[in-house]
Amino acid sequence: MKTKLYGVCYYPEHWEKDRLSEDIRIMKNIGINVARIGEFAWSIVEKEPGTYDFSLFDRVITGLRKNDILVIIGTPTATPPVWLVKRHPDLLQKDEMGNTRHIGSRRHYCFNSDRYLEYAEKITEAYAKHFSQFENVIGWQIDNEYGCHETTVCYCENCERAFRKWLKKKYANITELNRSWGTVFWSHSYSNWEEIDPPLKTVSDVNPALWLDYQRFSSDSAINFHKKMSKIVKDYSDLPITHNLMVNFTEIDYKKLSSEIDFVSWDNYIPGEYDHDLQAMNHDLMRSLKDRKFVVMEQQPGRVNWRKINEFHKPEQLEFWINQSFAHGANGTIIFRYRQLPYGSEQFHSGLVDYSGEVTSRGESFKEIIERNNKIEFNYPEKEIAIYIDYENFWIDRTQGINNYFDLLNNGIFPIYKAIRSFGYNVDFVFTNTDLSPYKLVVVPSAYYLNDSFLEKLLTFKGKILITAMTSLKDENNNIKTEKSKLFYELTGVKIKDFGGINTVEKLVYNNQSFEASYVCELVNATDAEITGSFSSGVFESSPAVTKKNNTMYVATVPNLKFSQTLLKMLGFRSRKSSGVEIVIQKDGSFLILNPSKKKISTKVFQNELEIEPYQCKQKISTD
Repeated sequence: MKTKLYGVCYYPEHWEKDRLSEDIRIMKNIGINVARIGEFAWSIVEKEPGTYDFSLFDRVITGLRKNDILVIIGTPTATPPVWLVKRHPDLLQKDEMGNTRHIGSRRHYCFNSDRYLEYAEKITEAYAKHFSQFENVIGWQIDNEYGCHETTVCYCENCERAFRKWLKKKYANITELNRSWGTVFWSHSYSNWEEIDPPLKTVSDVNPALWLDYQRFSSDSAINFHKKMSKIVKDYSDLPITHNLMVNFTEIDYKKLSSEIDFVSWDNYIPGEYDHDLQAMNHDLMRSLKDRKFVVMEQQPGRVNWRKINEFHKPEQLEFWINQSFAHGANGTIIFRYRQLPYGSEQFHSGLVDYSGEVTSRGESFKEIIERNNKIEFNYPEKEIAIYIDYENFWIDRTQGINNYFDLLNNGIFPIYKAIRSFGYNVDFVFTNTDLSPYKLVVVPSAYYLNDSFLEKLLTFKGKILITAMTSLKDENNNIKTEKSKLFYELTGVKIKDFGGINTVEKLVYNNQSFEASYVCELVNATDAEITGSFSSGVFESSPAVTKKNNTMYVATVPNLKFSQTLLKMLGFRSRKSSGVEIVIQKDGSFLILNPSKKKISTKVFQNELEIEPYQCKQKISTD
């Protein structure tokens, strides 16, 4: 996508047919150059099995083409129509209690239903065959938000059968599975494949190895569904394909899914208490999945409809959200939604056009944003610091843990990310197969399972390394390692003798300062490492808290923001900016300054004294 995309998610099926010309006039006036359409319109296009009516969307696409507005087609498989569910109720998901998830919302289908797959393939082929003829169609979105509403994992009979097949491919025989899962515990040994069930709700914790394999299977099920739908589209069109990923979402292996899409897109929503660094982290992750520019397929323009409290956001704040996405590597932003809807489940969601059809202050703001945004040269972020992730570690984190209040993404990864960004350095997320050579620092935060191939990379890495507690604790089966990795010891010089979760404030001393230990403390034997910090309270008082061997620092707890900032200083990094603004260093040597605040900020970035207006973005030619 070479052209900057400024778009809307448009649902003409929600309104009177004679409204189209007015909608296009408004889009054209605002400066919109792309619309995503069709992803929830299955029952409009196929009112009864095998009979397709595309006339509404033909009018829409033709009208948009005449006004130089491009189109992204969304295939409609996220919302199977009522007639299909009533004919084939076995396509519905079941929860971990075995209860059916009924129709009435969306994403109620099972990825492993052969019956559903049959109908999904037909409607996808109909879409691909029909819409590929329009010259202003520039791409495809397959389905919509896989796994949203906790629908990644299904426990129905379709999944039960598919899971057994998946296991047969992975394990040589049932004996190997029993060994890998440790089924001798609690007398769970299996004698044949048919005895294995999904991890339904039990009286206590399910087998951690079974749980992990079921998460792998569920993620693979979503990705396999995507592959099948993509193949159908590619039979009729050579245009790029995507799927809209989600904020803070870790149930599906997005790295694996990204290899099956031509460009990454994601939906930029505020999931909880607003923190602009959290949105930045998600942007950086999306860029890192393919190390390419991405598209924000859904950008909230203000209030949403799905939170406990759907807060008001000033229309002007949309400018920061959009500029932030472009600064972190986006090449397009598509507003969800074009018009506010007075009925259905999204009644309270903001739009560029209000319930009555008039342009809102957000629509007016979007027009001004597009005009200013086009004057900024958004290049591509420079590679500086890397944070390692593996989606399987998110799944391991959701099983029984040392401290079950700990969340790997929010408590393990985000504080160190926020610390790095507070210093003004760029962050990439790296994976097992990523080339580490461009980076100055690689951070490995609480990576329960760390495979040997990545450890070997770290051993030859020339930059600095920071590793935090619980890393390399488990093996690929979600079992505690009985023999610690020799590579891990060679890298860190420490042996973890014991550990425990903490629910009170424990202290440690590092660099002559006192810091809080969080979530977990480890009893470390620094047999081949320098001790640079120690616990000063708790059961591990006086034992090592921070160690160093060559270029590798190990921290025997989970560092919070303040502690992470000090660790960065000790690793040789200095803040490039005053607090309050966000900066992104670009590959061309320029840098961007963004103001996330509703107030004007006077700041110092590198050696530059600057003033920046509320929510604005400035570009500076050089860091000198």
